[in-house]
This record gives sequence, structure tokens and C-alpha cells, in this order.
Amino acid sequence: MDRPLLAPITYLSFWDVELENLPAGTFTKRVLPMAEARGMLSAARASKTLICVSRKDLGAPYETRARERHDELCQVLREHAEIEMRLSDFFGDHCVNPSCLAEVTAQSRLLVVDCNYSLDSDRSSGESGEPERAADGQAEHHRWGPFKMRLSASSLEFHLFEHIAGP
Repeated sequence: MDRPLLAPITYLSFWDVELENLPAGTFTKRVLPMAEARGMLSAARASKTLICVSRKDLGAPYETRARERHDELCQVLREHAEIEMRLSDFFGDHCVNPSCLAEVTAQSRLLVVDCNYSLDSDRSSGESGEPERAADGQAEHHRWGPFKMRLSASSLEFHLFEHIAGP
């Protein structure tokens, strides 16, 4: 189906690209400035062509950490990049949109948000430095002690994959 007059579908993924996302053919990958990524996502949301995808099943009870990471990155995007993004954007009618849905074609592109984590040793947030207690009351010993990993907003990058030619 030709879509020259319609906005392309913009798939959004946090951190992950799969081989299924890049079919046979030629494509480009470039890093977008934050302002350009913000504009692209805003336009895609307005035209209802934004589809957020995830490699992890964010709705599954065993994917708590993946859900927290996605939610944290949504918050960083809102607070530091002025990009409105919520965890709920990754869910379709009945489940999470799997990343295998995203395919770079002449009518669609893939934007991957990447960032790094850094150690946060700030104890002013009320952390005592004491080991946390497990549900059974036993102390849990953590490798990093009182340190916590936090997303580094300054490391945000927006990688855009677009189709050039081919089947």
C-alpha cells in the first residue's frame, strides 16, 4: 500500500533493536538531536501513527524490573526532554505491543531511545545505607550497598532507522 501523502508509522522502542525490525534492503541509521526527536514523536502522536513497542512483556508479573525501567525512562523523557511518554503507550488493546511488530519499510521508521545508567550514591533521599529487609524480615545484602543505579538524562540518544531502498 502506498502512503506518500500520509505520515509514516513511527515505531518507538526503548534500548532494543531486533533483526526482525530490519528486513532485507537498505536503511540508514542516524542519531537525532533531542529537538528533532521531540518534534517527530509529537507529530506521530498527533497523526496517530506512533506505535510504542517493547522486547519485554511489560504486563507480565515477572517483568517488574523491565516495567520499572520503562517507566523511569518515560519520566526522564518527560522531565528532561519535554517528550510526553507514558508506560501505557506501550500497550495495545489487550497486551504490550511486541517489538517484532516494528519493521523499517518505505512507510515506517523505527526510533530507538537509548541512555546509560550511572551509580547514584546520594543518601539524602532518606536512604540510611542499611541493608533492605526482605519480606521474611531477613536483611538482604546488595553488591552495591547503598548505591542505586539511575538513568543518566545527559546520556539520552535517539537513533532513527529509516528505509532507503530494496524489497
